Amino acid sequence: MAKTSIVIASKVGAPFIDQCLDSVRPQARALDAEVIVVAAGAAAHAARLAADYPWARIVHAPELRKVPALRRRGVEEATGEFIAVIEEHCSADESWLAKALEAHARGRYAAVGGPIADFDYDRLPDWVVYFLEYNTALPPWSAGETNHLHDVNIVYRRDVLASHAQLLDDGYWPMTLHPTLVAEGEKFLAVPDMLVYHRGPFRFGYYLHQRYLFSRAFAGVRAQHEGALKRWAYVLGGPLVPFFLLARISATVIRKRCRVGKYLQALPLLGAALVVMVAGEWVGCVLGPGDALSRVE
Repeated sequence: MAKTSIVIASKVGAPFIDQCLDSVRPQARALDAEVIVVAAGAAAHAARLAADYPWARIVHAPELRKVPALRRRGVEEATGEFIAVIEEHCSADESWLAKALEAHARGRYAAVGGPIADFDYDRLPDWVVYFLEYNTALPPWSAGETNHLHDVNIVYRRDVLASHAQLLDDGYWPMTLHPTLVAEGEKFLAVPDMLVYHRGPFRFGYYLHQRYLFSRAFAGVRAQHEGALKRWAYVLGGPLVPFFLLARISATVIRKRCRVGKYLQALPLLGAALVVMVAGEWVGCVLGPGDALSRVE
């Protein structure tokens, strides 16, 4: 049995999945890890990956449209004791997997994870994507036990995924799986030097549409587990939420001294993206997730 399996869900395709695979290949080879790409969409996408990356296992899953479900399929295909999950939009640092396995060797953790660094983007919209999507994972990190890891950069014990398979399909795992594991007494470990780099470029209009869909899906799933009073409190307070979120993101960037100059340049576009984000959450609270998660890439 391979010690580690790397699972990557692919809906967007080139150039992101290619950059991601190129970054994990040397360490997968050095550590004898298997790499599994679960590809949604057309057969041509999976066939191209199989031809260009014969050392990876390409699983074509046209019937699956949700990223969590694609990842679950990868878990089902995996043979490793540990399951590493990296987003196709990211490239792994050269020591990413080695740092993760070293961390798992220090104790019994459900998962270990690390921060998400920028790729020194040339375009301002890509900085907006980075600060809005990954502000909770900005470097630097403090090492130690935590209840909050990002599923863009994480390595799980296989057994915790296998024993909670019913939670892996419909919602992103920090919303569904992680709280359950914490409630059961499982531990998570933050590993500061377990780095991945978020890549670009993204068309800003495309990103705003994706942000709306993700926000609706996130809020719709969350609302299913909350009382009506809490949901309607969010709906009524919705116009104030962008200001609250902007203040929170600003405080994080300043406290961590993470790319403050780039953040200031991105602020006007970031404000617009926050309005779209909150609009998606508002619709999710009122009307539910609909098919938004299946359309998130």
